[in-house]
Parts: sequence; C-alpha cells; structure tokens
Amino acid sequence: MIIPHQMKGKSVAILGLGRSGMGACHALLAAEAKCYIYDDHQIPDHSPKGAMITAPDAWPWAELDALVISPGIPTTYPKPHPVASMAKANGVPIISDITLMTGAGIKAKIIGITGTNGKSTTTSLVTHLLHRMGISAQSGGNIGTPVMALDDPGPDGVIVLELSSYQLDISPGLKLDAAAVLNITPDHLDRHGGWDGYVASKARIADALSQSQNLLIGNDAGCQALANHLSHQGVQIDPKCAPQTGLPPSLRGAHNQMNIAAAISLLGQLGISADDWGNLLSDFVGLPHRMEWVAHHKGVDFINDSKATNGVAAAKALNSFPNIYWIAGGRMKDDVLGDAINALDHVCQAYLIGECTDHFAEALDGLVPYHKSGDIIVATRQAYDAARHDAKPGATVLLSPAAASFDQFANFEERGTYFRDAVESMLSQDHKRDQAHV
Repeated sequence: MIIPHQMKGKSVAILGLGRSGMGACHALLAAEAKCYIYDDHQIPDHSPKGAMITAPDAWPWAELDALVISPGIPTTYPKPHPVASMAKANGVPIISDITLMTGAGIKAKIIGITGTNGKSTTTSLVTHLLHRMGISAQSGGNIGTPVMALDDPGPDGVIVLELSSYQLDISPGLKLDAAAVLNITPDHLDRHGGWDGYVASKARIADALSQSQNLLIGNDAGCQALANHLSHQGVQIDPKCAPQTGLPPSLRGAHNQMNIAAAISLLGQLGISADDWGNLLSDFVGLPHRMEWVAHHKGVDFINDSKATNGVAAAKALNSFPNIYWIAGGRMKDDVLGDAINALDHVCQAYLIGECTDHFAEALDGLVPYHKSGDIIVATRQAYDAARHDAKPGATVLLSPAAASFDQFANFEERGTYFRDAVESMLSQDHKRDQAHV
C-alpha cells in the first residue's frame, strides 16, 4: 500500500466507496488523516476503523482539506453531483486517489497512458515488457488494482497508470516521467460538455510532464486536434518501431501495431531499450474481452471483443479477420456504427442484439446481410451455423458490439463472459450430439 504521508493530520472527505474510494480511505487512515466517507448507493457493513460514515450535509466543510471523489461521479457535466457543488462552494479541492498517490513521494518512475481505445492493452504491454526485462513494475489506475493499493517498486522500478478522461479531470498535481495519448475519438461527450471538452481533458496529461519531456501522441484526427491544447511539444507515435514478426494472436491487427509502438516508445522515454522486442512480446496473452480468443471448432474461431463499445474499436476488430460473422449491438452511441460502417469488407453476415437492433439494421441495410437475433445466445448459434454452412477459410464468429452493454448487462465484462459461456454451452451440446451419432 502507498501511504500518502503528506496528508497526515489533514481532514479528507471521500465520496464513492468502490475500489478506488476504499483504497484511498485505508491509505489515508494509515497516514493518520481524518476521513469522512459516503456513497450514494453502497455503504460498507463495516467501515474501516477510524473512518466516519456521515452524510455530506454533516461534514465539517470548513475543516476539510480535500474531497476525494470517484472518477464515475460528475463534477461539472452533464450536471455536477450535489457534493461536488458543495465542495466548490466551500473552496474544498476536488481530487482523485491518483493525486494522493503521486503526491506521496513515489520513488519509482511513473508512466501515464490515456486514449479513447487501447489504453488497457498498452498499459498491460508496458508492464509485461518491464517484467520480461527483469524490471520491477506495477500497473493500476483505470485498470486492475486501485493505485493506493499498489506498492512503490522503488527507484529502479516503474508504475504504469492507465488514466481515463474522468481521472485526468480530477487529478491536479499529477506528475509523470513519460506519457502517451494513443487516440481520441468521440466518447463520453456528455461528461465533458462536448468534443472540445473531451479533447481538453486528454490534454491535461501533458501538464503532468516537465517542459523537457515530450508527450507521445497518436496519428488520428483527434490527436491532431489535441495539439491545439498542448502546453508543449508532442511527438507522434511511429508504428514502424513495432516488430512485425513473432507476435502472439493477442496482438493481431494494425491497431495493436500502434499499441506496441506506443509501449516501446514510452519505455524509450525512460531510456529503456531491447535488442529483440518481438521475443519479449511473444508470450503476451492479452486482456479479457479485448480481441480475446475463446475457442476453435470445426474451422470456426470465436473471438470475444466485448470491450469494443464504440464504432472505432469495432472497426479495428473488423479489419483483423478474413471472414467475419459479426455479433453487434447494445446501447447505441451517438454516432450509431461510426467507423465500423466503413470496415465491412470482411463481414459475411451480421447478427444484431440489444436496444439498437433497428438502428443498426437500418445502417447496414444494403451493405451486408443481417439478422435481428435479439440476444447473444441466439446470435452465437446463428453465426456459427452460418459459418459452418459457408465453410470459408478463417471463419470467425466475432462479438465486437460497437455499442455499450448497459441495455442487457451490467458492463462489458459481463457481456463478454456471457458470450464465452454461450460458446462453451453451444460447443458442448454439439459435441454431445456428435457423440450420439457415432
């Protein structure tokens, strides 16, 4: 655990008692800070010893030194949470657990990675490469472990942070040794007051670097727009620095070339290099729900890309396989299919699920054959049967929804797990049927 000794004797309120909020609470108590905690939805049965669970109306606002707020809670758009408004009215700084961490005198180098897509994979890639090179490293932030639950790996180690736009908005004083913005495409616009606000939130990562350090940026139109917000120079990520051979299936696709290049370039910013990056990447297994290989059966691969919650991410998956039976749909984003509509060359048929079925059907009409499947179980069966019937080489049943999951599932992880289970159940039934006919 990282202990923010700079908060000793301070009074801090915490709003949101999920993983990051509770991690911050434990760390603050270890630093001998006074903690007032609250959550609109979940109050722990047993609060950490020393923390005071009280409604924000009862907090001693005049004594508070900071409000640690969970990233999912809006502070400005589309409407500030009432407690955020109370903090602003009382002149109490709103910060994140990341602010606490980076102010705690960390001895390790710290890398920050943001972007609309690819930041989790790139964070994992950087951490994987460091481990393979024998360098002590930990990762956290928007992925995996809450930052206050990490341990400082010391002056020879590295902490790799995945940073969302929400986190960047509430992390004043963030200090990084290297940083990258991978790409910027329309997403979460309601939380940032529109496109300009979203780009500006990503640009905040540049403020965490010293004037002598360069921010690595992607080559998409959003990153070009970012340049107008940068306080100092950005350097474009060059995909040519990524190895072309020896890569595992989890790193398939042009988008992963950019992720690999970003990871290598970030390490280069810290003066870390290797003779054979391909060898170091050869055993990278990838992350669940991100181009995750699930099964192969009778000439058909099943790929779980449930994390593709927008058209840009789905387009990358659609460009990565030769003959695709595409499962798409959920809660639609503002741009309907977005970039995915221009990435249909490899799609044999589409199987539509969820709230946006009719909208996706209208967008795909005349471009690819589609079926209104309704749910993942039906869609998986229909897609597999069609792939078996067509018997095309490299046939792939691909869940890459291009939509949010919240119409039918709690999150994209639950959706991806449901797809995995549907594949497993279907193939088990097929196996039993095959055995019965032997």
